[in-house]
Amino acid sequence: MKYTAIIDEKSYTIEVGPNNTVLIDGEPHTVDFRGIDGTTLFSLLMDNTSWEVLVERNGDEYRVLIDGELHVVNVQDERTRKLAKAAAKAAAQPGEVLLKAPMPGLVRGVNVNVGDSVEARQGAVILEAMKMENELRVPRAGVVKEIRVKPGDKVDQGQVLLVIK
Repeated sequence: MKYTAIIDEKSYTIEVGPNNTVLIDGEPHTVDFRGIDGTTLFSLLMDNTSWEVLVERNGDEYRVLIDGELHVVNVQDERTRKLAKAAAKAAAQPGEVLLKAPMPGLVRGVNVNVGDSVEARQGAVILEAMKMENELRVPRAGVVKEIRVKPGDKVDQGQVLLVIK
């Protein structure tokens, strides 16, 4: 699995491999990371160097205390990072923006009406896919111009669900 870790505005690509191996920006490392107290205290052994590490998690943000230094680390998996990039791109585009189905599924609900003002990241459509309900959010603020689906509709990947102007 690939991750992106952002520390002090510097981005690192991390790929977890088999047998306690990790690639950090393509450079291989041997890592053993184990919980000590069952909550926030961990033992980190990396390339034969050992540390005790305190870690607090809040969503995708980790506060890591190692050797007396506090590091704030934001971690995103590959899928989350791609979705964030796509949302940022859509938010930056002028004119109409289309909310499309990211996967095939069944529309379970539409939480907006034509003419509604919506805020960026506001939930607009509930899409069921693989027995999970996913809340699809609008990429930027605007006004709902058109709704092209209703609850009970089956949709294909890439199908336009809403138009925001």
